[in-house]
Amino acid sequence: MSQEIKDEIKKIGESWEATKKAQDQLEAEVKAGKTGLSEIKEKQDKIDADLNAALDMKAELEKTIAAVKRLGGIVGEESGATAEYKMEDLSSGMRKWMRKGMPQSFDGCDMSDVERKALQTNIDPQGGYTVMPFIGGVEKIIFESSPIRSLATVQTIGTNEYVGYHDDDEFGASWVGEINSRADTDTADIGEFRVPVREMYARFKISERMLEDSSWNVEQWAQTDVADKFGRFEATGFVTGSGILQPQGLVTATNNTSTPSAYVRGSVGALTTASATAITTDEVVTLRGYLKAGYRQNAKFLFTRGTETYVRKLKDGQGNYIWQPNYQIGGSDMLLGQGVVICEDMAEITNSAITIAVGDIRAAYLIVDRVGMSILKDPYTAASTGQTVFHMRKRVGAGIKNFDALKYLVQKA
Repeated sequence: MSQEIKDEIKKIGESWEATKKAQDQLEAEVKAGKTGLSEIKEKQDKIDADLNAALDMKAELEKTIAAVKRLGGIVGEESGATAEYKMEDLSSGMRKWMRKGMPQSFDGCDMSDVERKALQTNIDPQGGYTVMPFIGGVEKIIFESSPIRSLATVQTIGTNEYVGYHDDDEFGASWVGEINSRADTDTADIGEFRVPVREMYARFKISERMLEDSSWNVEQWAQTDVADKFGRFEATGFVTGSGILQPQGLVTATNNTSTPSAYVRGSVGALTTASATAITTDEVVTLRGYLKAGYRQNAKFLFTRGTETYVRKLKDGQGNYIWQPNYQIGGSDMLLGQGVVICEDMAEITNSAITIAVGDIRAAYLIVDRVGMSILKDPYTAASTGQTVFHMRKRVGAGIKNFDALKYLVQKA
């Protein structure tokens, strides 16, 4: 597995060098006034696609390594049949199985007998739903599917709403002489904010015969599938959620475009680009500059892979590319010295869209968990038709708690 990561990192390096070479060539040709540059542009698009694929594969392999490491502790504790197979057998089989999308059968995964048996001993042979306890339960999958959850502050609460306070003002003070009179100074103004808990649900029926006669655990499969759906709902809500039924998304706050570098309670400083379909280096530099120094240490840039492909071509005044890949396992690519997080729920570069967000997400965004995924199995309601009803729900809320720790880049209308 480590070798495969190294291979992907090597591909990233090769593709990145090729990207820079193609971009430099294109800029030189344009500067020289040459036309008919479609061949160079096609070459550049192909290199960009290869680099994106390598970056995506590196990310997927890192996720697989994390899952296999979690499995390692369990495998070492097993006895009997499990002990016959080595961890590397399980790891190699897991890798092949996960690359095929974790299918319900191992057929077509190109596994050796040893790899297949190692997985069958530890994971249900019909498709991996029993891998859930090893990974950490259904709830863990929901958490890992959302990049915002991994960056934000997460708190479990026992009520239907989180109430917090904005300490965004300060007491006044002044210099004074030894016997001068002292006038009253300003008193700090505390503001209140609330993060209500929202709810998502699924309700479905499975026939009793299918539950009884299936050769694999249909109930577990259905629950896992819905959990995955919840995870994607949650991930999207944390980015673009709006309205009274969804959490407040990270990029849905009111834009403060008049004084983007200043703090205004309830709005996020936003820099408007000069073009509806382009971004410049100066705009990215200015946007980062709007963040106070105290937030920059943990700040991340958030945008889609498509926006990253565009930003990768930007250079500073000395001709250096402002985006740089990270060649370390688990490391984040960098933009102007800040980490990059790919957030596909954000908008691509288009008219009026928020295409880039930058900030200390842990300081800016709060997720509140009220009830993890709960499951109610109801064999009575639809018993007359030979079906069992499953009710699944999850209660979670989210919202911006510090508007000063976040900035937006908004495309021109």
